[in-house]
Amino acid sequence: MNRSKENDDRLVLVTGGAGYKGSTLCRELLFRGYRVRVLDCLMYGGRPLSGLFNHDKFEFVRGDVTVRQDVEAAMDGVTDVIHLAAIVGDKPCECDPQRSIEINYYGTQILAEAARKKKVGHFLFASSCSNYGITDSATPIKEDGELNPVSLYAETKIDCERYLENAAKTGDFFPVMLRFSTAFGVSGRTRFDLIVNSFTYEALRDKRIIVYAEEGWRPFLHVLDIARIYCRMLELPKEGLAGQIYNAGWNEQNYTKRQIVQFILDVLGEFEVDRINTVEDKRSYRVDFFKIEKLLGITPLKTVKDGVAEIAAAIRTGLLTEQDFENNKLK
Repeated sequence: MNRSKENDDRLVLVTGGAGYKGSTLCRELLFRGYRVRVLDCLMYGGRPLSGLFNHDKFEFVRGDVTVRQDVEAAMDGVTDVIHLAAIVGDKPCECDPQRSIEINYYGTQILAEAARKKKVGHFLFASSCSNYGITDSATPIKEDGELNPVSLYAETKIDCERYLENAAKTGDFFPVMLRFSTAFGVSGRTRFDLIVNSFTYEALRDKRIIVYAEEGWRPFLHVLDIARIYCRMLELPKEGLAGQIYNAGWNEQNYTKRQIVQFILDVLGEFEVDRINTVEDKRSYRVDFFKIEKLLGITPLKTVKDGVAEIAAAIRTGLLTEQDFENNKLK
């Protein structure tokens, strides 16, 4: 862990910091000595950040990335930006497509324009491996592979990537696009619209899960390892990263849904599995992570089995409840 005193001089703005990834990321940044400011509209409430509120290096600004005044106010004194704020996931974007485009795409433009004006260093954008949609599972797909989005969510992420790639050509702005694997694990706002988390909860509660298209591939990544990737990126010279796209994850963590179910069986013991071959979820992609593995020089801390065990422990001890599941499941 890097607790360098040099980080004392860096103020990192995290948009969407009260969310699933952001709440863990903020904790990790503070641990490493960075000053952290969160810009969040509190769509899901502020409880995930309540434990950080009295930290002397933490600041919170309530605001919306689609409101220029909010963004400009939050950008004062910022040295680096990690942009997480978005309507995340296929179903939420389908429920309100106009607002999703406003936040995901136009919000990114507004934030990028303000960051460039303020001459910030790193600008790390949270994209998604779901941009690949459906691929040939025989060959893991690289960053320059064909994009085949099957959702509005992925389309907005691709549009943002193209905008930021063009913005990087100016030479005075340093965006990096990180296409993250499917997340799992406990966080300040644990989501249950994610395969590992939802399957684990349902296996414990119902002793039964339903699996669609079990041979579909996905890469997986613990929410803490997502935070570690962001922190490592901040340590690297921004000039060499500008305009680059990276698949964010590790090659060893590409799995089929069938393998995920087996991991959960290994940790929890027997439960009923209903396997349905109709393709309700059409996405299937194996992803090549050699580019980022070579760049970062770190390895994952958490396996899928680790994630299953911690989710199960959080549920069994009452840390996560039925209400948490209902509030944060797929909608």
